Amino acid sequence: MTTSPQSDLPPEWISDKEDLADLVKGVKPYSGGDEYAIPDFFASDAEQAEFVAWVRDEREKDIA
Repeated sequence: MTTSPQSDLPPEWISDKEDLADLVKGVKPYSGGDEYAIPDFFASDAEQAEFVAWVRDEREKDIA
């Protein structure tokens, strides 16, 4: 979908793409990670703790 470019913008900013404001109409604001959570993704709390520990170790390895 294309729209007419706005003539008051610098030429390098003009695009035949749809305006960003039009693209985000009706999009809900992000309210936190819970909306993307998958219930019972891990089989147990121990499995989740193991994964979190692994992620933490991997991040710290990249920092050091």
